[in-house]
Amino acid sequence: MAKGKHTDSIGDVVDGLEDIAEKQDKVAIDDLLDKFGDRSFAPLMLILALVGISPVGGIPSVPTIIALCIAIIAAQMAWGRKHVWLPGFVTGRGVSSDRLTKGEDKLRKIADVLDSIAKGRLKSLASGPARRVVAGLIVVLCLALPVLEIVPFAAAAPFLAIAMLSLALMVRDGLVLLIGGAVALAALGYGVYWFAA
Repeated sequence: MAKGKHTDSIGDVVDGLEDIAEKQDKVAIDDLLDKFGDRSFAPLMLILALVGISPVGGIPSVPTIIALCIAIIAAQMAWGRKHVWLPGFVTGRGVSSDRLTKGEDKLRKIADVLDSIAKGRLKSLASGPARRVVAGLIVVLCLALPVLEIVPFAAAAPFLAIAMLSLALMVRDGLVLLIGGAVALAALGYGVYWFAA
């Protein structure tokens, strides 16, 4: 497995995704592993979350498939694995480059906003054992996503939270981590409220 490109921002990750989409008709999970490397837990979760936020995430069942991929990656990170492993039936899945290209402007805007707030503050909150705790929270979000997918406008919020948490892990920014955690709790709370109402 290739070591992959070093990433320090969401902009780097979006650049990598655009690079793949320009060269081929379909972007599969395997392509992301090749591009970012099998040790890039946070960038891989981030790029999948961004795809979930994009128009691609509006396709029925796609959010659930993306959530499954992220959950497998996050669970391995929480467990302390050094390399990402994904089953073959997952790595071969992908989306058309045309669909991703249509969402590039939206992804770029989200990347610019999140990168502008990621400054590497409160690093202790996003380092050491805390990283495994954050990975566990991401797993919880992913488990809730198949249910939230049927709630109007609810699926994008968990993906945004996952993107923020992944970015926080990448740049070790505890403040972004706290904001991402708040978004995660808000998304879960909205889902509970919608079903209880």
